[in-house]
Amino acid sequence: MISRVYANQHGIITLDSDKFGDRKRISTGKKSDKRLIKWYENHFDEEFEKLYHEKFKPIKEDFSDYTLREYGDLVLSLTSDNRRGYVQNTVKGVFRRICDFKMIDNKKFGEMLISDIRSMHIMKWQKECGLSSQTIATNRAYLNIVLQTAMNDDLIRKNPVPLVRLPRRVSVRERIFFSEDEIRQIIGLAKGQLKNYLQVACFTGMRGSELIGLKWDDIDFEKEIVRVDTRIVCGVEDETKSRKIRYVPMFKQTKEALQRQRQFSGLREYVFIKSTGDHYSTPEILRESFQKLLLDNKIRRGTVHDLRRSFNTMLKQHGYPEDWILDIMGHMDNDVNRNHYTGKLTVDMSIIGNIAL
Repeated sequence: MISRVYANQHGIITLDSDKFGDRKRISTGKKSDKRLIKWYENHFDEEFEKLYHEKFKPIKEDFSDYTLREYGDLVLSLTSDNRRGYVQNTVKGVFRRICDFKMIDNKKFGEMLISDIRSMHIMKWQKECGLSSQTIATNRAYLNIVLQTAMNDDLIRKNPVPLVRLPRRVSVRERIFFSEDEIRQIIGLAKGQLKNYLQVACFTGMRGSELIGLKWDDIDFEKEIVRVDTRIVCGVEDETKSRKIRYVPMFKQTKEALQRQRQFSGLREYVFIKSTGDHYSTPEILRESFQKLLLDNKIRRGTVHDLRRSFNTMLKQHGYPEDWILDIMGHMDNDVNRNHYTGKLTVDMSIIGNIAL
């Protein structure tokens, strides 16, 4: 059987196989990259099968006998261009789990005809799926896409999803903002690469996925600038969340940490590396090390994203311009920045209080 991964004439990764009889060469839509080619080689069978069915699975002329699974897979594949690759994989995984839910008479949700789905089925899934209210809200958004399309196609008279109330929300985890003293304590306790990683996180506000995607080519020690244009999600290199390139000034704390890290990672391409010398495919290992550091030293629990929030708060506390902060954080407007990334600020009341009358 042929199982070949290569870059076509346009530099796009292509999968070549005769797994389903006739030989097919299917474009992945991804630009050629050594690491990505290696990933497709390691996941060839599942990726080729997925792309094959997306491209060559016949569409029935009569939609009326489509099951939820069949129709949903079709809709989510046809709308895949609206999502990034790793998001599409997540969406399909979520929808697969929704379809596997045991409905009435032990029949799977996905086996039901699209035309037979009613509000009570949505209610049953929400009540018995065992997910948190926040996860249900996220997951049912994908179910809503499928059933709204079914309504647009006149397969159902009404979309039952918006007719069903969401379960009552449970309390959301409190957002943590580390103080400057806590940041000093954390960095003082950390050792080796973890110390450098946390120090760069604290003084650039970069996301964990951006930190593991950081390359030495992105670092300009002379101009004291860090270029942020890449993140790694689920092992795949991607654009930043905002799809924007941003340039973060290199505070002296950042420069010190990067210079120490240079001694650690040497001439390797990526700034932060595993013990094997390879780059990280997920921030999970570094996140766990950070959590252990906090737990062992009885410091309140937090995440690298909380360090990002703390950096934003620090910039505001020390009077940096709002527009400049938005550029550094990669935010489009100040609503998100203010509502989700700013902790408590203290004000020097003496400035006004000392005005002589």
